[in-house]
Amino acid sequence: MKKLFFILSFLSCLLVNAQDLAAYNKLYNKTYLETASKDFKKALYIADSLYKASETPTLQAKSLMLSANLYRDAKDFKRALLYAEKAETIIEKTDDLNWQARISLFLAGQYRGVELYSQSKKYAQKTLETGKMIKDTLIAHKIQGLILQEMAYYEMDQKKYRKSNQYIQQSQLHFNNVIKEKDFFTADNEQMLGSNYYHLKNIEASLFHYKKALNLVKDVPENEITGYIYSGLANVYLEKKDLLKAKEYLDLAKKVSSEKAENLELKKEVYNVEKQYYLQTENIEKLKVIDQRKDTLEKKIASKTLQFINESYTNLDKKIVKAENKSIQKNYLIVFVLVLLIIILILYIRSKIQQKENIEKFGKILEKANEKPKTENSISLSEDIVPVPQIENNAPSVMMASETEQKLLAKLKKFEKSNLYNNKNISLPYLAGHFETNTKYLSYVINTHKKKDFNNYINELRINYIVEKLKNDSQYRNYKMASLADEVGFSSHSKFTKVFKKETSLSPSLFIKYLQEEIVETKRIKV
Repeated sequence: MKKLFFILSFLSCLLVNAQDLAAYNKLYNKTYLETASKDFKKALYIADSLYKASETPTLQAKSLMLSANLYRDAKDFKRALLYAEKAETIIEKTDDLNWQARISLFLAGQYRGVELYSQSKKYAQKTLETGKMIKDTLIAHKIQGLILQEMAYYEMDQKKYRKSNQYIQQSQLHFNNVIKEKDFFTADNEQMLGSNYYHLKNIEASLFHYKKALNLVKDVPENEITGYIYSGLANVYLEKKDLLKAKEYLDLAKKVSSEKAENLELKKEVYNVEKQYYLQTENIEKLKVIDQRKDTLEKKIASKTLQFINESYTNLDKKIVKAENKSIQKNYLIVFVLVLLIIILILYIRSKIQQKENIEKFGKILEKANEKPKTENSISLSEDIVPVPQIENNAPSVMMASETEQKLLAKLKKFEKSNLYNNKNISLPYLAGHFETNTKYLSYVINTHKKKDFNNYINELRINYIVEKLKNDSQYRNYKMASLADEVGFSSHSKFTKVFKKETSLSPSLFIKYLQEEIVETKRIKV
């Protein structure tokens, strides 16, 4: 939650003509920029006194925001938010759009700092909407620039450095239209770019932007933003292994950090750099000391954050968070139902398409079965025996005599009309012996004329046989898969199912289902 202090400086920069308001602004600025770094309690006392002396809602809200900023820098999240929300209640009753935007901007940053991002985004959006209604273009540009800068800080917290850079560039387009505070806001943008490029491992770009930021603040008193620039430069030079330069800027950062004693976030940043420096210089003793200080500080920051969350979150945001959670859950449910319906619809359409394809496949199987002569008991896959052309005996491609080939084709045709292929022991050697030939000749004839190897040839005959039985014999449709497999010589029902699906593109069970439906439909039509 880096350096939201610059917002307060902007809040107080608008001067008015009245002499008493000018004096108020002068004391306001001095309290935050000077007194707070030297005497925090005195600064709080002055802020409280300003509030009590304020006669208008705007000055009351402004005084409360001074206290809110002081507590924010001290990491007292609870008091910072309480003062800011009290200021918001007061300013909402007026038509002062400038301060309405500034206070909601502060709240956006503060909620981001305690990682309540939904609240942060709510106030960021509110600031954007209010900023659009501000008629003074100069102030409108400041507000738009600052809220875009706040969004850039949010992306930094999320480690989305490239997206953060995009918001910074948009922010700068607005700051370029600002006159008096342009250098101040630009310096903070450049410092942020330096930090982002450092985390993106673009060290040269990081160095360029840090130096640019430093040049923009060279003529103003050192403050928190200066401390972050020094700290960033020290980090860059450590990365470049330039220990002398790193030490120079580390010392400058430590000086600013010690002067801004209540800014715990800056202290934490400096401790991180200091630790890296002692690691590179191998100063074990100082490394132990800085580790201890760093741990103590982090516990202090964590304690304050947890204290705020535990004590204030429920009271401040219980209804809002509950409503948001309910809305999110409702949205999730809607999305879930929609996705589920889409999945169901897709599955239904796919099922219908698959069913249509299966029915077409089933129809083709029946057409193929009906093409057989009724006198045959099985679907013959054999081709009509065509006389084999006579070939010169000295031709190198001749496997066997033409007479031998035709005899084997005739025997295959006779074999297809028998049920011998359903024999579990059928094999190429077995059938070759049965045909009184050798395996080489038989294999050649099957490969050449049946266009497949022996196993696929036998499997096709078996499946054609069982398809015919299922079609014409209702008893077979009641058999279990194991019985059907055994009927046609398969060793297991799983192998039978696999071969059946390969040959027909349908599983046996699905084929039987379609067959039964076809028979029922045929009977219904006849009736």
